[in-house]
Amino acid sequence: MWNFLWLTPARCRLILAALIGFGFVSHLIYLTDNCPIDLSGDEAHYWDWSRRLDISYYSKGPLVAWLIRASCAVFGDVMWAVRLPALILAAGTTLLTYWLARRMFDSDRVALGAVALTHLVPMFVAGSLLMTIDPPFYFCWAAATCLAVKAIFDRSAWAWPAVGAVIGIGFLAKYAALLWFVGLAIYLLLARRKFFRISGESESADRSSSATGFFTALGVAMLFTIPVIFWNARNGWVSLGHVAKQTGATGGGFDPLHPLEVVGSQIGVVGPTFAVLMIAAVLWVIRSNRESRDPRAIFLLCIGLPFFTVVFLASFFAKIQVNWPAPTYFTLTILTAGFISTRMSSSQTWRRWRGWVWATVVIGLLLTPLAHDMSRLYPWLSKLNAALGTSKKDPITARKFDPTVKLRGWEELGLRVSIELQSLAPGGLVMAEDYQTASQLAFYVQGQPNTFAIGSYYQRPTERKRWSQFDLWPDRALDQPALIGRDAIYVGFGTQGKDLAHAFASVERLQELKIVVRGVEVRSFRLWRCKGFKGMTRPAHGRKL
Repeated sequence: MWNFLWLTPARCRLILAALIGFGFVSHLIYLTDNCPIDLSGDEAHYWDWSRRLDISYYSKGPLVAWLIRASCAVFGDVMWAVRLPALILAAGTTLLTYWLARRMFDSDRVALGAVALTHLVPMFVAGSLLMTIDPPFYFCWAAATCLAVKAIFDRSAWAWPAVGAVIGIGFLAKYAALLWFVGLAIYLLLARRKFFRISGESESADRSSSATGFFTALGVAMLFTIPVIFWNARNGWVSLGHVAKQTGATGGGFDPLHPLEVVGSQIGVVGPTFAVLMIAAVLWVIRSNRESRDPRAIFLLCIGLPFFTVVFLASFFAKIQVNWPAPTYFTLTILTAGFISTRMSSSQTWRRWRGWVWATVVIGLLLTPLAHDMSRLYPWLSKLNAALGTSKKDPITARKFDPTVKLRGWEELGLRVSIELQSLAPGGLVMAEDYQTASQLAFYVQGQPNTFAIGSYYQRPTERKRWSQFDLWPDRALDQPALIGRDAIYVGFGTQGKDLAHAFASVERLQELKIVVRGVEVRSFRLWRCKGFKGMTRPAHGRKL
């Protein structure tokens, strides 16, 4: 068994500082020095939001747009500046992880172990690079959890309103932030019912003050919903309809296979061995008898597990995105680090679990460079297909195993569209089939013009794309008289029921743009030169959320 006595608190904190500093600088270099991935569709869309700051937007609150604009206002509208807030938030979340783990287990070694685990999980690697709504949401979730510890275990009355403020800010990033209160409520109810042992007055919650503090925090958090509610009241409650559709509350159908997809995807993004360790840590707490139940471990479990349960139940009625359960892992990772430390205290129990721990480390060290650039595997595709004997009609392609394929080729597309625009009369438009492609073009086309998404205008419901912020901005509407007669470059995979052909006097298909990475074609874009825009009108039979 390894001896970690040399890891004094001072050395642990020195290593923590080195990890944070190295992680931030290396990721900044990664983004600024020939980064292999372009902005994701969501990142580009949020950047487009940031050019028009508002108190809320079609599908989310305003926080992500404000953060991106703050960064771009200083450093310019470039890719790394869009993502810089994610790097800063990741560093902050790492500090919160260390603080909470140390507070819960009274050990700098456990705290350092929890931080190390987070650096070995592919989901966390992606979360520290991509500036979507998740980095601010995750940071606020973590900060609120730490503040709740101050309020409950340290009896700091000031922390309760601070909890509410942080969750309220998190709500402005992602509405699901309010679900944090579900886990806290469950913990406080268990404390009231004396579900776990009380090891001392300093470790117990003053139940009456905790109840008052809980509702104080909830009340403060609800104040932050006012701008979102006010904005939605002026815009037909589009966010409510969108969220209801996305979560399956409306229009969803029961599907027993979706939960299996959720479980499989989560095992994939955290790693199979780490998933085993995390499940073991959860069972370790649940199976403990009342006398040995530690309120701190119960707290970590309550903050994390209920959120995963909510997402899992929602998956029966809606398609769940792989990043949705992410906040679950903040406290469960810390709990797992504590579980591992208890196993290491005995040579017998450590022998049983050390294989899982070292496998997690090895898998993490192998996957981390791949998470930054999956194209390293591309040259092996032909050999892999040959070894597996896959059919030429259905080979293993980059798109089948590399989620970053969707983040490639956008800069090349922007350059190509910029060149094609020169063949049009002055005032040429840039159009795309969906809002994400339109946002990518807005960022990468020379001059960063206002672009147009036409998919929500398609007449046939089966072909129509869902609404987005483009459908709420008046100057992005396609029925403007000022647009009539202008030419456009359109990016999309077809004329979609001839809607595009009907909207222009002529439509000419251009040479397809193929994106080749390390000798492998990973995707392609179809472009069209369109002359004489006639205008497009919205379907009379409603919108698709």
